[in-house]
Amino acid sequence: MTEDDRRLMTEISAQADIAYQSRPKRTNAMALAKALGTDFPHRKIEEIHQKINNVWRLRGLLSYDH
Repeated sequence: MTEDDRRLMTEISAQADIAYQSRPKRTNAMALAKALGTDFPHRKIEEIHQKINNVWRLRGLLSYDH
C-alpha cells in the first residue's frame, strides 16, 4: 500500500466516522468518491467508490446510494 493509499483510506475512514455520527438517511457514495478523486488522482473513481462501499459496509452504514 502506498502512502497515497494510506491517506485515501484515512480520509474514507474519517468520512465514515462523520456519516456514522450523523447517521444520514442516505449517503451518495459515488458523489463522495468523485470528491475524493480530486485529492487522490492515483486511484480511479470506481476504485475509490468500492473502497467507500467496503468501509461503509464494515461500519454498518448500509443506507447509502451506490
